[in-house]
Amino acid sequence: MDLLTDEDFRGILFAMKRLIWLLRDGDAIVLPRPAPDAFLRYVAGHTGLDTGSVHIISPDADLLTHELLHSKEVLGRLQDIVTPDWEFRPYIYDRGAVTFARELGLHTDRARPFLGQGGAELFNSKVFFRAFAAGAGFSVPAGMPCRTVGDLKHIVGQLLAKTASVIVKRDRAVGGHGNFVVTTDPLLVVTGALSKTYLTDPRDLDAVVAAAGLARTHAPQGEVVVEEFLPDCQSVYVEVVCPEDGGEPSIVNSGELRTADDPPVLVGLEMPLQTIPDSSRKEFFAEALRMARMMRDLGYTGLASIDAVIASSGEIWFNEVNARMGGSTHLHHIAETLVGPDWADSHTLLSRFNVRSADLQKLLELLKANGLAWDPESRRGVVIASDDTEVSGNIEYVILAPSWAEGRTLESGLGEILAESAPPQV
Repeated sequence: MDLLTDEDFRGILFAMKRLIWLLRDGDAIVLPRPAPDAFLRYVAGHTGLDTGSVHIISPDADLLTHELLHSKEVLGRLQDIVTPDWEFRPYIYDRGAVTFARELGLHTDRARPFLGQGGAELFNSKVFFRAFAAGAGFSVPAGMPCRTVGDLKHIVGQLLAKTASVIVKRDRAVGGHGNFVVTTDPLLVVTGALSKTYLTDPRDLDAVVAAAGLARTHAPQGEVVVEEFLPDCQSVYVEVVCPEDGGEPSIVNSGELRTADDPPVLVGLEMPLQTIPDSSRKEFFAEALRMARMMRDLGYTGLASIDAVIASSGEIWFNEVNARMGGSTHLHHIAETLVGPDWADSHTLLSRFNVRSADLQKLLELLKANGLAWDPESRRGVVIASDDTEVSGNIEYVILAPSWAEGRTLESGLGEILAESAPPQV
């Protein structure tokens, strides 16, 4: 927690508002801060949600701490609403969620012993993932987890002797945050990390040690994973679901990660995954399902996003699992709601978040006036996936269209509107 910046906190609050799209009549949702009324009405206009039937519980805080969750304001209100036949869908089924559900009478450790013992948190660890994936025969980038300065110097030196660049990843950071690249190539183009450390002498690792935050005998800021940096690869994912009844896992959606130029970290998705050779896609999907079966056999249930990078040659390396709702969960719900359950057979989806924008009402007026708003008749257009214009001045958008070409044309038109109407960055 000490490593989170104010920007990280704003990102958490921004992401939580996406979950409004998952609401259905009669549901209750707990968010750190209230969702704007205008955004709630906008979502309801697309989903048909009866806003008067839902319960939005928001203690107006930076984070949903254990104390807040178990307060009268949150737990007390839910105890007046929730009955044993309700379903519980936490963002991540960690131990805090298990404890909270138990208080509501919706969960027992007997029903989900793996999750009750921290299983979801285990899979979200990059350190655990490498051991899990390598031991099960999945292809992973060369490297190893590091707990001490000695570990770090050993593996960085070893990898730099074979390749020009390595990436250092904090164990539980997401979206490229907490990552940095170490390279002897001054011209290297970096993606998936916030910074690059250039070494003129690959033996001089003092700056790398300082940035990693490790000590001689332990990891006071958490372990890091050091891997060979693989340039010119596509970052891809599949979201899978492990059924609660122990049935066969299935793929829910797939896509490619979009990165910004500065900083070169995750900013959105392109769905479904269509930009790699069929043979690579089939292999990726098959291996992802094999991984999901292993997760299920250990006792994991629910959604998980399995990430990999794919070289132009078609070679695949798995690099992490996010055992929780993912960055595509709400996007899939939006597409499924507006187009239908088989939306990926007929449509493409482009998304981007943390985009500067005018306030929601003005933006919606501009979209409509310029023929860019979602049109159920033509089944194409721009949809606002999350609205944080009141606080940060940012939105997340989704573009649905029958083809990539139409989608990019719509995105280009949206870019022109945003460039003219968005407030300056503060």
